Amino acid sequence: MSPLPSDPHMAWPPSGAVPSAVSTWRAWYAGNPAQLAAEAAPPAENRYARAFFFWRRQRQPVGVRQPPPLHVPLAAEIAQTSADLLFGEMPDLQVSESVSDRLDELVSETGVANTLLEAAEVCAAISGVYLRVSWDKAVSDTPFLTTIPADRAVPEFASGRLQAVTFWRELPGESRSVWRHLERQEPGYITHGLYYGDKTTLGDKMPLAAHAQTADLEEVIELSKEIPGGMLAWYVPNMRPLHDAPGSPHGRADIAGAESLLDALDEAWSSWARDVRLGKARIILPHDALDPANRDRGAGRYFDPDREIFTELDGMDPKEMSILASQPAIRAPEHEQTVMDLIERIVSKCGYSPQTFGLRIEGRAESGTALRLREAKTYQTIDRKRRYWAPALKSALAAMLAVDRVVFGRPTVIETPVIVWPEPHATAMEIAQTLTMLRTAEAVSVETAVRMAQPDLDEEGVAEEVARIRSESGPALPEPAF
Repeated sequence: MSPLPSDPHMAWPPSGAVPSAVSTWRAWYAGNPAQLAAEAAPPAENRYARAFFFWRRQRQPVGVRQPPPLHVPLAAEIAQTSADLLFGEMPDLQVSESVSDRLDELVSETGVANTLLEAAEVCAAISGVYLRVSWDKAVSDTPFLTTIPADRAVPEFASGRLQAVTFWRELPGESRSVWRHLERQEPGYITHGLYYGDKTTLGDKMPLAAHAQTADLEEVIELSKEIPGGMLAWYVPNMRPLHDAPGSPHGRADIAGAESLLDALDEAWSSWARDVRLGKARIILPHDALDPANRDRGAGRYFDPDREIFTELDGMDPKEMSILASQPAIRAPEHEQTVMDLIERIVSKCGYSPQTFGLRIEGRAESGTALRLREAKTYQTIDRKRRYWAPALKSALAAMLAVDRVVFGRPTVIETPVIVWPEPHATAMEIAQTLTMLRTAEAVSVETAVRMAQPDLDEEGVAEEVARIRSESGPALPEPAF
């Protein structure tokens, strides 16, 4: 068992724990303009600063007033779409009959489907996520699945495989100091530690009882040998390799390599909004055409646009009196074309087809097959992600069964499930075209056709539907014999 760190002056989090671009990816995912502007001026050695040409210009000196820039939350939408495509429908978990009921109960009762959906979004946004099986008898009488973002962990890899990991979180406390809870996961053991430091250093190790959120934790938990693999934590990289470190075991975010395009998109969107702002109608007139302000209007002079009669002003030639109405053009088509082109390029760079985001579908009436061909890039990306998710998900579900048996004393059978990912749903048009061809070729019976068209019908419903079809079609013809 390896101990937790003991040096109070140790920098935290340690350098190199995650790829240097993770803070940039998290800023785009959060979509907070203040955070983006702050990220635009990182240390000079951070090459990702170059991806913030527009946002770097928004760091104005104190006292300079200008409308705030606008942000298009495309990075967050890409991450959410990725999660929906991965876990919008829970994959089928195939286990033996003796395990099936209990696994279904654990998955349903603890909300595994929602946990995976949330984890997949964070994974796509910041490069990776950790799955962890936990338990707390004071909260639940079953084990449950939790997730940790990649930038809240310090992993230890060997030959590209996770050997141990230290999760960390900041706890409530004084504003100038920082309480940190560290949890180390390694084969056979879970170790907890509490530290009192500042925003950059780990600080002194304290008793777990010193903070309310760690008071009930055991310092060392020895895991049963029945736990498959001996660990309760697994790393899921979003995609590999890292563009600037091909041999790294860390993953990369969906938007890796598209940061400068996202910056350009915000610039184009802000420019469009600026055109709208500057395009407001304005009246330009001589100073002498203004009336003195009254008590209600305060000091200065004003112009009343609703005034119907104007009188000649002293000291000014009426011929020189002019009032000019100005309304600049709003370059909407040019801005729209630029914005849409940038969005398509960003989506494509992230590994998705434009059609997945509702682009390039105007005026098209295509079959489901044609649309799938046009979305082939999206399906390839999702298939790639599934191969990273499957090993960790299988191990986590097997560990839930093991903890259910070892910690809670149930007679649960420990088994690693087989993950069967759902196929893309066929459209009604595709099903109709398929059934038409099969029936014309006399290749399927009426009953089989009903089952294909309405898979949710039970045996009785199928029989009734077959009977109705035959009664409405006139005299029944013999079914094709094979």
